Amino acid sequence: MQTLTYSVHIEPMEEGGYSVEVPALPGCFTWGRTYEEAIAMAKDAIMAFVISLMKHEEAIPSEKQPHQPQTLGIQVSLPAPA
Repeated sequence: MQTLTYSVHIEPMEEGGYSVEVPALPGCFTWGRTYEEAIAMAKDAIMAFVISLMKHEEAIPSEKQPHQPQTLGIQVSLPAPA
């Protein structure tokens, strides 16, 4: 069994829930009502996408170096109100 790793972009939607995009798999999108559901839906979408590629005997894209998210703490000093 081969294991592939893909980066996903998860963004909150204005109407609620989270949209999910898999940049290495063009056209692979999904969403979830909660962040956790969005992650689960991303796994399902990736699996379905790859299985479809296999059935159609198309190349399965791999992501050479998956994006490693970073969290930064940034402090800013705001001017006093006039």
